[in-house]
Order: sequence, then C-alpha cells, then structure tokens
Amino acid sequence: MESNLNYLLGCVSLTFVGLSTMYKYKFNKLKGTGRIPNILGAKQRQIVFFVLAILSALIMVIS
Repeated sequence: MESNLNYLLGCVSLTFVGLSTMYKYKFNKLKGTGRIPNILGAKQRQIVFFVLAILSALIMVIS
C-alpha cells in the first residue's frame, strides 16, 4: 500500500512538472505579443504548478 502511494505521488509530481513546463513554453511564446493578461496568467500557472511539483515530491520523500 505504501509503495502504491509513492508511485501515485511520483506520477502526480511528474504531471505537475509537465504542466509547469507547458506553461513556461506558453509564457515564452506570449512574451513579446503584448497580451498582458495572458502573459500574467501563464507565468502564474507556471509558478503554481512548479510549487505543487516540489511539494508533492517533498511529501513523497517524507512519507
């Protein structure tokens, strides 16, 4: 049971890393366009998913 939980948290962590990377590329693509709300939203989502990836990895290491 414990190993299944670790695998699940590992998959969640990798998913968050993937989403963070996706929004990083979206942010870089939008950087010079002047679409301020879209740029800010992409940057905020990138940061949120990166923090969630770190937190889920820490939870996996602690447990």
